Amino acid sequence: MVTIKESIKVRNNSKVFSINWALMNNCNYKCSYCHPDLNSGSIKAPSYDVVVNFIENIILHSKELGLIPYFEFGGGEVTILRYFSDLIKFINDNNGLVCIVSNGSKSLSWWRENAEYLNGVSLSYHVNDIKDEKHFIDVAKILESSKNIRLHVNVMMDPQKFNDCYLFAKSLKEQVKCSIALQPLFEGFGHGGITKKYNYTDEQELLMKSFRGWPDEKNLPEPRSFLEIEYLDGSKETRSTFDLLINDQVNFIGWDCYTGVESIVITFAGEIYRAWCMQDGSIGSIYNENITLPTKPIRCHTKICQCGADLSSTKINKQLVKTLGNAIDVIQII
Repeated sequence: MVTIKESIKVRNNSKVFSINWALMNNCNYKCSYCHPDLNSGSIKAPSYDVVVNFIENIILHSKELGLIPYFEFGGGEVTILRYFSDLIKFINDNNGLVCIVSNGSKSLSWWRENAEYLNGVSLSYHVNDIKDEKHFIDVAKILESSKNIRLHVNVMMDPQKFNDCYLFAKSLKEQVKCSIALQPLFEGFGHGGITKKYNYTDEQELLMKSFRGWPDEKNLPEPRSFLEIEYLDGSKETRSTFDLLINDQVNFIGWDCYTGVESIVITFAGEIYRAWCMQDGSIGSIYNENITLPTKPIRCHTKICQCGADLSSTKINKQLVKTLGNAIDVIQII
């Protein structure tokens, strides 16, 4: 199979405009591999009115593009934000989609009451901070039973407790139908940019690459993390962002990237960027009255595209097309 360097296009075919929003940096966990910027509570969360006003503008922007607004909320731990239930209900009532990243620590009753407003949940298992593994699995079962939720679980693979993490993933797979990823950890996560992957043995690398959960068999659209890869010979295949990440196929330097056009990210402070690599600087703030979002792609110069939200945006290797004398037809996305 050819490598990602020999491909011409990584395309997202979902009909959504994605907003990946780091809504608050307060968390009830303090994971060692998570920088304090992500969990210290040092930045005050925006008010409900500010958030709703911005969401209304994004809904209008998405409508003009003929796309569905798709809000991906992370933190911190977003479920402990006092108005979070009201927020996801508001988005649901306005025909938007909501996906959240959570450690699953909220009560079972909270998950039962709010499941109807969620379209996707990515649960993160943290071996050193989790209080109750049974509770985590019970939450996963509630989400598995929901007809509208696509459930994914990231088991954060601490090299010091790799076997414990692996055994939990196996136990989860036996009890819940969902996608599961043995998620490698990266140095620099949450502060100053990704530098390199933690050290894993060859055997551990192989386990992380091969381990998967079970299909949930729900009649739902494929998640935004599923991408169509087009190769030089014209062949195509569907791969996930995790496939690219785990196989170290995340260097897109020189490619045209459609972050900002198909998606935006928002920091804890409310600053808006095209992507979490923060290339080319801020393009606005949720506190601004008027924001003009990009309409053209940028040329990537980031060595490691590690975040799933960034990886999910369309990327086209136009330089390679030019070298080949435009032998392959490349169509502008927007």
